[in-house]
Amino acid sequence: MSSYHQQLHCRPGDIDLDFWRAPDGVAVPDDELTFLLVPDAVESMAVFELSQQVHRYQQAQATSGSAITRALMATMGGMLPGILLYDHLSKGRPPGTARIEFGTIGVSLYKGPNERHDSPQVQHDISIPVQDEVVLVIDDLGDRGGTLQFLTQYIAEKGAKQVLTLALYMKPMAIEKCPADFAFGEVHQDTWIITPREMVETMIKRVPVWRERGADQRECQRRLVEIIGYPPSLVEYYLKQLFAG
Repeated sequence: MSSYHQQLHCRPGDIDLDFWRAPDGVAVPDDELTFLLVPDAVESMAVFELSQQVHRYQQAQATSGSAITRALMATMGGMLPGILLYDHLSKGRPPGTARIEFGTIGVSLYKGPNERHDSPQVQHDISIPVQDEVVLVIDDLGDRGGTLQFLTQYIAEKGAKQVLTLALYMKPMAIEKCPADFAFGEVHQDTWIITPREMVETMIKRVPVWRERGADQRECQRRLVEIIGYPPSLVEYYLKQLFAG
């Protein structure tokens, strides 16, 4: 069993965060992408580490006027890490540090795995005031850096005093174009990260591609369960729908 599969199925106490800081995705037959399934427990632990990075920043900037006062979760990617961060940054903020108000901004660059819009699409605007505030943008992934760069510029144009960025994972192109101020790990450019909030979405988007390239239902199930590491019950339920008719 590979290190990846051992980490997927190990107990929370046996999770190796050093492995998850720079994991390799797994290859699937006839697919140009590699895939990385991030378990709930791993994301929770990674976010906890990110929250400590932000705590240290807030403590260092406590009297400088540069402490973070607003956090915007970029929907949909930033919602799950943002909700987990809220517990640490709002309820668990260190004494004497600035209070952070959380809000959202809806923006999308992806139609599906490896399918991009020409430019980021604003789906709903900033939900809280950011004028003269230090704003933290929260997302799950920096891919090519376009979304983070767009959000940084867009929020600054709305009057923010300063915009910082946080991402669970970064890819090389994003690091070069718009490096995050806070990040947990780095993956290869061709890796499609499957976080707990997009397990179904990835199936719905990728299984039809595999079907077009000749994979039958049994082969799709093998790829999802045995190679990528999906729960069998989840795969069985949705593959019936995807192969119906």
